[in-house]
Amino acid sequence: MKAIDWDLHVHTIISSCGKEGASVENILEAAEKLGLKTIGFSDHCWAREIPGASPWHKPQDVEHVLKIKEMLPKDTRGIRILVGCETECIGNSVVGLNRELAENFDFVWLPANHFHQRGFVVPPNLGEGGPKAVSELLYSRFLEAVDLGFGSGIVHPFIPLGFLDWEEDILGGISDAQYETCFRAAASAGLAIEINGYTAENKTRLAENGFSSLYLNMHSIARECGCKFFFGSDAHHPSEMKGYQAMANFAEACGIGESNFLVV
Repeated sequence: MKAIDWDLHVHTIISSCGKEGASVENILEAAEKLGLKTIGFSDHCWAREIPGASPWHKPQDVEHVLKIKEMLPKDTRGIRILVGCETECIGNSVVGLNRELAENFDFVWLPANHFHQRGFVVPPNLGEGGPKAVSELLYSRFLEAVDLGFGSGIVHPFIPLGFLDWEEDILGGISDAQYETCFRAAASAGLAIEINGYTAENKTRLAENGFSSLYLNMHSIARECGCKFFFGSDAHHPSEMKGYQAMANFAEACGIGESNFLVV
């Protein structure tokens, strides 16, 4: 597969975690050099109308995230721009947006695995249960995200953020049958699955073609279940906009072709 020319998961200085230099202009300059034709801005968002935001999330409400539209230059260098967001899912069906508020965006990404946010997204003592506890929560949180009834896709699926030292054991603890349950539900709900830059670059448990067998298997099951896919670097700075050929090659290795991609 030729190198991809779209990235639907890019953060800017609008996000609290956006790095200095992650301005719209700098991102578009980088995109032009990389030959990208579409950029999807995906800054973090927790609406002020939804209770339960952490102090970190609270300033990033809908109005704040939509300020990016005021930052868009008249000349976008021929690059198509989509303004979406990445909200937050913290379990028990608590999420930083709802169906009505989601209409403000071109797309809404749902993260079901921000487990590095201990004490907010996950209990602070989750690690005491070992890899099995993390596997079980990743599985249940994915299904919770699907059941929300809105959103465009799931970002960085099943990557055990906050517990990467246990990555092989955690992902190995999720059965193919469980993945099938999750991805059939996602396909039925119309939620696309991200092919993330980390996934494509990951070298844990190498398969013969150089990709992680863990993530190859997962995404292949998602394809078999009828899911649509999208590419996302999850860049927080223009220098992190990379890995596009690796993502394209990863998709090809999973049997994911043009007919399997999300249309936005």
